[in-house]
Amino acid sequence: PTAQELADGWFYHSKMLDMFWVFEPDGKSYLDEKLKAEGVDTIVIAGLWTDECIIATAYAGLSRGYDVVVVSDGVATATAHHETALTVMNATCGKVLKTADVVTYLQKDFVKGEAG
Repeated sequence: PTAQELADGWFYHSKMLDMFWVFEPDGKSYLDEKLKAEGVDTIVIAGLWTDECIIATAYAGLSRGYDVVVVSDGVATATAHHETALTVMNATCGKVLKTADVVTYLQKDFVKGEAG
């Protein structure tokens, strides 16, 4: 991360499975508040532990009203449950797409809306 990204608070460490499970002193989710302040309505998830951290964050995002996209070739796990987790997420809480499909959408079809 750049110094500016760190200063803006976009990079933080969580010891929980769900990246929304870091709270401000007032009890609000740190990530949820950051995303809402920017007018974000869709989260695109990549990272490790498909069957734990990724699925937990996907469901947490869905429960907070976000559209969820999981990048299938941008997630991995050390267990035998990777494909099962992708299947469950695709059927219940969001879209599971390959990186190329996400990039193509962003390049050709994405339109940034107005915050709020």
